[in-house]
Amino acid sequence: MKKDPLILILDDDPDLCVMIKMMLEYNGYATVEASNEDETRKILLERPIDLIIMDMLLSGTHGTDICRRLKQESKISSVPILMFSAHPNAKEACLAAGADDFISKPFEMNDLLDKISFFVSKKANAGQ
Repeated sequence: MKKDPLILILDDDPDLCVMIKMMLEYNGYATVEASNEDETRKILLERPIDLIIMDMLLSGTHGTDICRRLKQESKISSVPILMFSAHPNAKEACLAAGADDFISKPFEMNDLLDKISFFVSKKANAGQ
């Protein structure tokens, strides 16, 4: 039985999390949510995650700092990270922190789905 790709959503905005979660699950993805770095680490060490989607600005910490720290850990550094933000200079900062890709807010759901599909299929093909 083929399992659905598992996407971790890291955001401190519960409404945005619910919207992304519903859209992803409707499109055949399994999801798990985290609202901070500690929850994210715990999840990443417990189960195989296919992609992390995370906001650049989280309460109490900067998403680029979390991204940088995650990419420095050998056990989890291979998990692709797709970051998003409405900040004008966010793309450069996110990519410099090690994010694999970036999408500007507000984003079209189809654009987000295209990026997710790219990373999930890339990971699936690498695993074969």
